[in-house]
Amino acid sequence: MVPLMQRQVPIDREEQEAMKGRVREIITTNPAYDGIRAGLERLGFQAKEDNPALALWENREHELFVMVHMDPDTGRLRDYEVKTFEEMEGFE
Repeated sequence: MVPLMQRQVPIDREEQEAMKGRVREIITTNPAYDGIRAGLERLGFQAKEDNPALALWENREHELFVMVHMDPDTGRLRDYEVKTFEEMEGFE
């Protein structure tokens, strides 16, 4: 008996781009990490590293990674990136 291969469902690039936009909106409209965390969770992201100084989140359905870097002194957003799994290949 031949084992069944997992069928890969192609990612809808329009949906992926729309999700990137929603992530950017959540991050830029929430001044505190707690708000960013709650927003990402609502969108189905799971934390790989849940530390405000450098947080990494992923959403497997849309094949997206989010990196959030908060300033530890002020608690304000220092930087963020939203990347596809494809864009992140070789960085892990």
